[in-house]
Amino acid sequence: MRRNESLIHIAAFLLVIGLSAVLYAVFTDTRPGLKALDASLKERVSYHYLLKTAGNPAQPAERKVTVGKSGYEDGSANIVTAIVVDYRALDTLGEVLVLFAASAGVGLLMSKRKRKIETEASPIVTTAVPMIMLFAVVVGLYIIFHGHLSPGGGFPGGAIIASAYMIQFLAFRKKFSGNLFKILESLAGLGILGMGLAGLYTEGSFLANFLPTGELGAVFSAAGIMILYALIGIKVASELSSIIGHFIGEK
Repeated sequence: MRRNESLIHIAAFLLVIGLSAVLYAVFTDTRPGLKALDASLKERVSYHYLLKTAGNPAQPAERKVTVGKSGYEDGSANIVTAIVVDYRALDTLGEVLVLFAASAGVGLLMSKRKRKIETEASPIVTTAVPMIMLFAVVVGLYIIFHGHLSPGGGFPGGAIIASAYMIQFLAFRKKFSGNLFKILESLAGLGILGMGLAGLYTEGSFLANFLPTGELGAVFSAAGIMILYALIGIKVASELSSIIGHFIGEK
């Protein structure tokens, strides 16, 4: 058990180092094509979507996108994200509520489930899992915070982070408190509700984008969408982890 705990501590330390390296690269890497603060829109599918929707409606043949332009709609370079988290944000809120209902239903049905005798994972698994967890968490966070630039967002990113919880339990049988998931899920839900009410107060409609958009193509743009996706990611990761915990005998 001591060895397993040491591996978890090492994985946590590497996670901090990895995230620090990513943040350092975001602000310092200026090599052509690798500068993190500028998205190469012409190499992304979203660029072609924008060509069909942006520009002067009176001159459709001359429609084009100006990379770096500020104040462009909601600031999202990914038109799919703009639809999911801005134009049809109420649908996304409903999807999150459906996931919450599923999590609550599983908890009610599995509340009296008894744990069975379990065998320990092999040394190969327990050695490899911390590295896999590190990779899953970093990739999940990347997908969440880049959903406004490329395919991704809170749902897939949260699911990937939840998978990290699943594999750590299967390898180490080390549970996380179910109360922690409930607290995170509740705070994320309140955050989404708060964003909606703030939009209603400032712009006159629930979940309206009221934050500055920034420059199109920059990482720190579409602030409203980034915050909503972060909250959705926390909510999805917590709810899926709770479902996983119930299915594998955790409470």
